[in-house]
Amino acid sequence: MNALSRRVCGIERSPIRFILDRAARYADAIHLEIGQPDFPTPPHVIEAAVHAARHEYTGYTANSGMYPLREAMTVKLARENNLHVAPENVMVTIGAMQAVFSSMTVLLDPGDQILLPDPGYGNFNMGAELLTADIVSFPTLADEGFVPDFQALETLVTERTRAMLINSPSNPTGAVYTPEVMRQCLDFCRRHDLYLISDETYDRMVFEGEHVSPAQWDDEGRVLSLFTVSKTYSMTGWRVGFVVASEAIVAAMTKIQEPMVSCVNTVAQHAAMAALLGSQDCVQQMLEHYRRRRDVAVAMTEELGLSASYPHGAFYMLVDISDQPLDSLAFACNLLDAEHVAVAPGISFGQRCDRYVRISLCASEEALSEGLTRLARYLGRQSAAPAPSLEAETVRASQ
Repeated sequence: MNALSRRVCGIERSPIRFILDRAARYADAIHLEIGQPDFPTPPHVIEAAVHAARHEYTGYTANSGMYPLREAMTVKLARENNLHVAPENVMVTIGAMQAVFSSMTVLLDPGDQILLPDPGYGNFNMGAELLTADIVSFPTLADEGFVPDFQALETLVTERTRAMLINSPSNPTGAVYTPEVMRQCLDFCRRHDLYLISDETYDRMVFEGEHVSPAQWDDEGRVLSLFTVSKTYSMTGWRVGFVVASEAIVAAMTKIQEPMVSCVNTVAQHAAMAALLGSQDCVQQMLEHYRRRRDVAVAMTEELGLSASYPHGAFYMLVDISDQPLDSLAFACNLLDAEHVAVAPGISFGQRCDRYVRISLCASEEALSEGLTRLARYLGRQSAAPAPSLEAETVRASQ
């Protein structure tokens, strides 16, 4: 038999999914590894889906998505993001991740460079690797709230650089870029003639400050803005996201939608329309729960003597594990086996994040408190260890 694609075989599996699968060994595991909202999808959204299914709204839609849904998306954009666009500027995708991949596909040729944040969501890198683009990681500064290091960015641009990707509020850091930082990102891209991909998955999940969309200042068609209903409305499994860009870019993305997925699930599109146009009370209610959990997690880390990031948005926190000798993947595996607590290894989000593990706030306050207590207990034991355990080699061999 011929070998499988070298391109695909050369990509490592997400360490987060590795931990999730490993956690299945323990029925009593505390799950702090996955960004999966633990709230039910709002009832009016489910009812819209049921109505669509029962009334046979189940056929294909346009590649770019149902026109009424794209109209609903423009309503959301004007209401919440100060973006005033037409439905022709919007394409519906299978979640935000397809929006990321499709954006990269229309912008990058093999060998082109893309600037990706470190720490940053690991799937950004996987998407670029599948397209055989060259990834250039730019640092975000922990001491300044994990914002981009613009001095470093200036040294990273070459004649092959085509795009920069940013993510605010950020997974995994919880950083919320100020309007000034967003303007700096756009000005940097203008200066170097780059496209700016702005992943705004967590735009409604801001605890302090405000979320701003850089596309509101774009008069060139340089910004591609990516959104989703997944996190905001607890609809991760419904798989509906969307891209907002110039008509030319949306037309190009629509063209490749046919061989990729044809169109997004029709029933899910009806559900997304109900989410965007219906009552938004559920969003505020969930946000308040996440805020309380953030406050609990921050208080617990301080009480336990852990060094952790202070998330101003999204629902993630980074906990520093650099006082112990293991890398983040081995640490996460051993923590799971010893204390039955699943956390996301920092290496999932870039080399600069290997000194951390990520905690998801998509768990009850009780689970967060107990999970962080066990993490602190295990970290204290490991900090006294003289050398990495053999588990590190076992983990790598099993991937």
